[in-house]
Amino acid sequence: MALATAKIEDRIALDAEIHRIIHHLGSGKVGGVAYDTAWVARLSSRYPGYGFEQSLAWLREHQFPDGSWGSQILHYHDRYISTLAAITTLKEAGGDPDDQARIARGEQVLWRLVGHLGKDNSDTIGFPVLSSALAEEAAALGLEVPRPSARYAAAFRDKVSQFLNQTNRNWRQNTLSFSMEAMRSIVQQGDDVLEDNYSINVSPSATAGYLMAHRNEQALGYLQSVMTNDVTGSAPAVAPIDVFEATWSLNHLRLAGAVHPDMPGVRKVLDRLWQVWSPDQGVSYSSYFGVPNLDDTASCFAVLHWGGYPVDVRVFERFERDDHFYCFPNETDISLGAHVRLLTALKQWGGMDENHPWIVKIMSVFRRTNKTGTFWWDKWHVSPYYLSSTAVMAMHGIATELAHSRLTWIMKTQNPDGGWGYLDHSTAEESAYCLEALLYWDRAVERVDPDILSRACDFLCDHVSDTQFPSLWIGKSLYTPYYPVKSAVLGAVMSCMDQRSK
Repeated sequence: MALATAKIEDRIALDAEIHRIIHHLGSGKVGGVAYDTAWVARLSSRYPGYGFEQSLAWLREHQFPDGSWGSQILHYHDRYISTLAAITTLKEAGGDPDDQARIARGEQVLWRLVGHLGKDNSDTIGFPVLSSALAEEAAALGLEVPRPSARYAAAFRDKVSQFLNQTNRNWRQNTLSFSMEAMRSIVQQGDDVLEDNYSINVSPSATAGYLMAHRNEQALGYLQSVMTNDVTGSAPAVAPIDVFEATWSLNHLRLAGAVHPDMPGVRKVLDRLWQVWSPDQGVSYSSYFGVPNLDDTASCFAVLHWGGYPVDVRVFERFERDDHFYCFPNETDISLGAHVRLLTALKQWGGMDENHPWIVKIMSVFRRTNKTGTFWWDKWHVSPYYLSSTAVMAMHGIATELAHSRLTWIMKTQNPDGGWGYLDHSTAEESAYCLEALLYWDRAVERVDPDILSRACDFLCDHVSDTQFPSLWIGKSLYTPYYPVKSAVLGAVMSCMDQRSK
């Protein structure tokens, strides 16, 4: 079978691009977002001369025709929180003659967006506290904005209250620090707040919020450093997320057979991951944040085990609860993605069949949430293809009927252009996830319709040189972790080339 014509000429060029990515893993490259940019721009009037005026200019240039700000992908929580942050910033720190018109259009669209929030499967991170605090600030500035209802609001308030009632508050050991901008006024003298890189939980918006109430030159330096990575003036959603970036990227590439542990560049990345690995705690998404989570721990476990490092499954004991595994301490809703990545890690470890208590517990979570019989959602991603494709590989041999139902849904929902996309149009990222699952099934289980594979490969080959990807990942707003997404695309294309050359 002839290889499809692609923008990248041959396998050598594809290998070179993969090696380039491996060289950059650990940089934590994340695209700029309107929400964090708005918070950084608010500092322009408080800290003149630090370069934050550039963020204010970016904000003015990136309002959508309907008056909103946020991701190109329409996700109502993202658009709502981004727009609310933007008009609050323009009202407080703006001075351009056209700012009032921008604010008025933003106010108007908020009243339309608020009625659609229930259509999103997942909220953005910290939405109950962030939206409430921002709405109060906007109202205090004279803006007329709606007050949204929020799922999990009561549970989130309980989590905040429990933390604030502690005698010694260690923000660095609590995920609430990620929403510091909404709670900056309650930081007390002596609270442990700043990370080793002088950020608040590697979040530009949280750090900017803190700086609105507490001047700190090192924290200002952190913001300046992350802003220099984007000459446009936009701020990233998080920076750096080096551990997450490295583990997710390597997992995509290793599953495709595109890399092996003894490659010098890969070994350097693995050695860095081993340095931050804790046999008792696992890892966080960033080497600058000290709260481990199951998602990153399971992903890191998988690549370290693949690399020959002496990891032990007992690290997962700390994440176990009576009827599920938690991703973060005191989380308000379960992460299905963390469960499927844990299942993947346990399968790779070996020695556990479907009757092992951990496997039984994981599968009970999925069977309880198997409402549609076709796909699942993860709270960290807007597309169900993200989780469902991974579940196909993880559940084969353990709950093959569940895996097959997801595979069937993937095959039945391929778009005419050969790709996949849950929100109206095909994307390279979602298509890469689906092709990974289909090629796995074709190799390991049974043959997949070759026409489905051929059209998918053609679509991805046409997009293998893409450098811009829609924001599908859920943080405080939607964002794109560049290298994990690019690695998924490159890995799927390489697997496709290998398959077609046989």
